[in-house]
Amino acid sequence: MIACLDWAAPSSYFYLLQMNHVSQASSEPSTHEVCFGLRIESHAIQLAIATPMDNGRYRLTFDQVDHDGEVGWLTNEGASAFEAALEMLADRHQMRRHAVSVSLDGDFCVTRVTIGSPEEVDHDLETLATRIPRYLQLGPGEKVTGSARIRIEPSTDYAVTGVVNRSLIQIIYDAFRNIDMDVKWVEPSLVSVARLVGRDKRIGDTPILVADGMGKQWDVGIACAGMLLLDYRPAAAHHNAGFCEALVGHFSRLKRFCHRHRRVATGELEELLICGPHEKTNDVIALLKDSDVVRPAVLQIPDLPELYEINSESNETNHVPSVATVFPLLIRLADDGVPDLLDHVRRAPDLSWGQRLVYQCWPIAVACLTLMIAYAMVATERNRHAGKGMGRAELQAQITATQTKFAAVSKRRELLTHLNRISAITTEPNWHKTFKLITQSLPETVRLEEFRIESSNTIQLNGMTVEESVIYDLVNSLRHLPGVTQVALKGTSPEPDTQSTRFIVRLTIRSASSGLDNQTGAPGHRMAQRTPLPSPKQRGQQ
Repeated sequence: MIACLDWAAPSSYFYLLQMNHVSQASSEPSTHEVCFGLRIESHAIQLAIATPMDNGRYRLTFDQVDHDGEVGWLTNEGASAFEAALEMLADRHQMRRHAVSVSLDGDFCVTRVTIGSPEEVDHDLETLATRIPRYLQLGPGEKVTGSARIRIEPSTDYAVTGVVNRSLIQIIYDAFRNIDMDVKWVEPSLVSVARLVGRDKRIGDTPILVADGMGKQWDVGIACAGMLLLDYRPAAAHHNAGFCEALVGHFSRLKRFCHRHRRVATGELEELLICGPHEKTNDVIALLKDSDVVRPAVLQIPDLPELYEINSESNETNHVPSVATVFPLLIRLADDGVPDLLDHVRRAPDLSWGQRLVYQCWPIAVACLTLMIAYAMVATERNRHAGKGMGRAELQAQITATQTKFAAVSKRRELLTHLNRISAITTEPNWHKTFKLITQSLPETVRLEEFRIESSNTIQLNGMTVEESVIYDLVNSLRHLPGVTQVALKGTSPEPDTQSTRFIVRLTIRSASSGLDNQTGAPGHRMAQRTPLPSPKQRGQQ
């Protein structure tokens, strides 16, 4: 018994959560087809067949196979009889290739439940993992588990763990595998019964004590809002009188467990619902009818007309476990909401003949493909070397043709350069633009009297100015004109009559052919020779 904290069981929230799991499963491609629920006991197999109807509901029918031997068939001696019984049911109802769910009687498995915050549930599950190997009530041998965990509130998790002997669950799994039947899961029967009882509207959110007497001993648990809260296993549950005596003696403790450890605030634990053979259920009800502690009643199959219908003669309490087994398939419950005891023993399904052939022959196919690729590479290299001589001649011819083409292009380029040079030499400079630039750079006190073109790139300027120092400013400004490469002051002479100074300046402009000199290697643009001019004082000394 694992104690957890603060939780109340609102059925509306649980059903909303359960429908969320249902919607997740329904989002996958599925068809409305027949499905089966197998309840496995020590000496019996109950089968519930859910056949789809036109209105989307199911019709439930039942079948059962009993074992007459003294030793149950979930042993090494009875494994062959168990497999034969399963095969008979599979052939009789054509169960193969259909959805099949299985529940295991409480004689062979135990269930542990923990509820609390995610951290508390993690801690409890770690503690449980260390205790499981020491579960002696299941007998010696290795134990395997199947678990499911869901979030029932924003800060509360619910985890259920089923424990079973590996040798026993291996017998069940091998039997299904040998008859070529695939099952969805194998879960503890008490978990499935609690899930079905939660759908009964007459019960609601009240905690209920559920007892299943189909096996050798009574399988008892507390259910609330469709969830199992406790797997209660009294030591005297092998016979009816001992079970009733233990239940009456422990009932007050079970009530305190619901309130103290599970924090159930939706009602008192008062009622006991019993399912199983008629003689066992009637005997227990007769033993407890005078008890003022617990109210016994027969557990009937919940009336869910929107989901299934059952004939009145088949609506018996001993069919409750098998209906509970097939119920999650009817609501399409997600696989992660079921504690599957096959988690640690399930293997990959058997391969078909074609798949086995592919699995065995793929190394040969890979080897053949590798040899083909290698042969293709060798053949390519041989062809390349065989045509190497012819390729060399073709390459030489291409080189010769390219050299000839380059020689022709070079001659054409030389001719074009020569013609461009002639064009540049014979082109008349733009004297109008040069004159405009010179006149714009003259100071206001300078008067230009003569603009003489002496050659194709030489200009002589004659002018007068009142201030002699302005002449040197003029020379400096002319040096910065675009296209001017050299400025020379040829001389100055005073004019006594006008108190002015006459000057002569020679300008050398850039030749139009200078751009071609760069292409032929000659210096193209020569910077103006900026010879420092003598100051007026130095000229007076001269």
